[in-house]
Amino acid sequence: MRACHLLILGALLMASASGASSSGATPERLEKYPALGFGFERSSRLEARQVPPDAEGLLLLFATKEGPSDRAAPCTQSVYRVEKPGLDATGTRAWAQGVFPTSDLDEERYVRVRFGRKPFRLSGYHVVDGKKRSVFIHAWAGPKDAIVFVGECEESLYRRERRAFQRAATSFKFFEQAEVDQGRRKWEARYRKTVLPFEEERIEIGVKLADGWSVTDTKSAMVLFHGPKHSLLPVQLSGAMMAVRRRLTADLPPDRKISSLAVVRICRDRGEYLTYGGSPTTVGYFNPGVGELVLYDARQDSEGPIPLDHPTARTLYHEVCHQYLDQVMSAASPQTWFGEGLSEYYAGARIRSGRVVEIGPLEQQLEYLQRKEVRAALPSLGELIGLSRSAFYANAAACYPYSYAFIRFLQTSKEAQSRRAWGSLVERYFLALRESWRSEVEELALSGITQRAYDAAVARSQLSALDAAFEGVDVPELERAFWDWITRGEG
Repeated sequence: MRACHLLILGALLMASASGASSSGATPERLEKYPALGFGFERSSRLEARQVPPDAEGLLLLFATKEGPSDRAAPCTQSVYRVEKPGLDATGTRAWAQGVFPTSDLDEERYVRVRFGRKPFRLSGYHVVDGKKRSVFIHAWAGPKDAIVFVGECEESLYRRERRAFQRAATSFKFFEQAEVDQGRRKWEARYRKTVLPFEEERIEIGVKLADGWSVTDTKSAMVLFHGPKHSLLPVQLSGAMMAVRRRLTADLPPDRKISSLAVVRICRDRGEYLTYGGSPTTVGYFNPGVGELVLYDARQDSEGPIPLDHPTARTLYHEVCHQYLDQVMSAASPQTWFGEGLSEYYAGARIRSGRVVEIGPLEQQLEYLQRKEVRAALPSLGELIGLSRSAFYANAAACYPYSYAFIRFLQTSKEAQSRRAWGSLVERYFLALRESWRSEVEELALSGITQRAYDAAVARSQLSALDAAFEGVDVPELERAFWDWITRGEG
């Protein structure tokens, strides 16, 4: 590693002597962040990106301007605050390995103290989706906390980017918060004038919003969008989201006032979505830890209105169901067959004039189950509803359509509608899980919350909901009727 650093240093000195320009040699200027108490020379080749709300300690994130739209940004710079007084070299390494668990990092010699903060530096790589990404870490450790600069890039870019990382890391200046946070004032002025609920929550989200993002407000939601100012997408998807939520409210009504804001974040493309934390195999996801629904515009041509049956819209309807269940069930965790099956069911929403006019079939899902070789490899219905989360997702290609079709059968088939024990099964599960989980939460509050106790409470509430939902139901008989329905193609 040290030999590599000497080679890099030599190459940089030669480039400097010859007057050669490089992308890392662009003059920068000090950019101040008064609310955070520091400033540094941020690279002009990068743009501000949104900080994921569950990224512990992450204060700022920047990524390649006009980066690729189909993969994570080739280069990022980020700044963290580590709430640990007197952080030393060992502590810096432990923190780094916690954030980059697949990392191999070497400590570099760096001893110059500035602003009463001692620097520690590491460099090396970590592995993401089987590929190495180079990492440069520089911590400024003070008596109360540490501010940590992290430069990260594709391995092939490190020779070019290291100089920019080093310049940014050494440019930090620390100062007392003496300036008024104008950004907060702007958002306070916006929401103090409205009658929208969740005022404080909206202000906090607005304050943390990166440049280039716009906001579309509804009574129960805040839709965040990064894209062209003239785009119809945020208004369209806001209306579609509210239509699905109204249908969910009618089908599975809450018994208490919803106490949290629904946040929807629409990234401009797949590259930004992946940089934010999305999975390469998805178009969107719901993060229950922070209550945020994230997706991206997956169209090839993002101009003009989006068809409301486009995969981006269908993903929104699916994730809106997850988000709604989380809000009205006191954050109860439904078993995976129920949560994913029901969400796929609402992904079939057909919307006209701002309302859901029907829940249409997802033909590909139903046709898949009609294949003999598929059915032969599937678990029984009893096994499906007992699958653990990990087992469900390990066989997701089969379990998603299976769960979806079962929910659709219960909600729409003539057989289920003629048998109350079948036709009300979804509602009974929903009500029983909500009540059993609330009882478990009260018990946890009295006995003390540990991870083990929490997991046990989740399992008990799910089993209680299953018992209530399937009370009086002959599962083999239900399964036979379900497969007859699939075979006839009546979905």
